[in-house]
Amino acid sequence: MKSFLSIIIIYIASLGVTSAQSKQYLKEEADDYFKVGRYWDAFFLYKDLAKVPEFQGDLSVENQIKNSSKAMYLWKKTEDYRAFRKYDIAKQHLGDLLVINPYDPNRGLYPRLTLEQATEMQRLAMSQRNPQAVADILSKAVKLYNLALDEGLKDEMVFSLIKQCENVLEKNQYSNIKQPTTYGINFEKEKEAERTRTVEIIKNL
Repeated sequence: MKSFLSIIIIYIASLGVTSAQSKQYLKEEADDYFKVGRYWDAFFLYKDLAKVPEFQGDLSVENQIKNSSKAMYLWKKTEDYRAFRKYDIAKQHLGDLLVINPYDPNRGLYPRLTLEQATEMQRLAMSQRNPQAVADILSKAVKLYNLALDEGLKDEMVFSLIKQCENVLEKNQYSNIKQPTTYGINFEKEKEAERTRTVEIIKNL
């Protein structure tokens, strides 16, 4: 009889452990959804968890409900302002989103927004008839292209776009662009970095 009661007690205890593990798994699943940018799924899973006795009053769950909601809002605003070509405001919202979730899968968009803004500036400059306006706007475009590189954009096309701008600026009387241009400097920096990476790879083989 005692043996039977012991088995019952152990069984009930195991059910409690399994239940706790299951609820913890749901928390981990919600965290994973949030990390990969599935904020809608994460939001509702956190909401469900907040109703479970073990997680009631858990500040981490309550904070993640707020963060998931805010992340959805920030991403929507990023898309909206990008569509309206309001790149500075779009970047501000995306930057705020990345503070909440540094692992957001759209983090690579940040320098791309800068690139899009620079390309827009370049097109605007080439539509101007006033040489001074061309010089002023193209100079801003070059700064933005370089900012995109500083923000981590890895794209050979950016160097070509900088060169296009600086070729025009070198012939513009209102520009102080001289050789070596930022295109040449940045291009050589990137090539040197690539050569260094290649040497390191060879050393590690």
